[in-house]
Amino acid sequence: MKHAFAILVCLTFTAAFAKDKVKASDIIKQINKGQAVEYANVEIEGDLDFTNLENERQVGNWVTSFDNGTYRSKVEVAVKFTECIFLGDVLAYYNIPRKHETHIAHFEKDAIFKNCTFQKASEFKYSEFNGVANFEGCVFNEAANFKYAQFSNGPLFANTKFESGADFKYTKFPRETSFEKATFHGLANFKYTKFRSPLNMKGVAFEGSEDFKYTRIDGKSFTSYLVRN
Repeated sequence: MKHAFAILVCLTFTAAFAKDKVKASDIIKQINKGQAVEYANVEIEGDLDFTNLENERQVGNWVTSFDNGTYRSKVEVAVKFTECIFLGDVLAYYNIPRKHETHIAHFEKDAIFKNCTFQKASEFKYSEFNGVANFEGCVFNEAANFKYAQFSNGPLFANTKFESGADFKYTKFPRETSFEKATFHGLANFKYTKFRSPLNMKGVAFEGSEDFKYTRIDGKSFTSYLVRN
């Protein structure tokens, strides 16, 4: 009897803390219908591919001279994820080498991923964030790719953990960007990145290697800024 009771308690405890599951494809359907996306404490199943929207259009061959085409999707609704787990890839960029095609996604409104876990790839290369960009408290298990990303507002990466490094190469950050208490394992690549003050780097930890070659803040040496602060 005691053994059965213990099993019942264990199952009840597990059920209480289990996350509901949502299909990534259903989220894309919401976006295509013009419906704002808001989820909390759920697991996202499958690859969440923001480049695969009905409004995708070819916008030119501007990434490289060898491209057959660059295709852009626009996320025209706000997306908000809080304490969610992305089980598959989260894609706002991908390239098809054999076709020389590049697919990207821009976020026209708020893009909030707060206290979320990215289990696999997170690709935001070339993405434009025209609203709030919030990745505060997130965990990126694979390398996070924000190379060439553009932010209209200072993005939040406070308390974020980059378990396998991050690529912010060539990214331009506006005022009020925050990496407060962020932790970087692996390579933190900020080469050629441009910052504007005020910038919050309090308590940031580089547990792997970092590259700040040619990085600037307000047009001045970023290395000197780190030493001063």
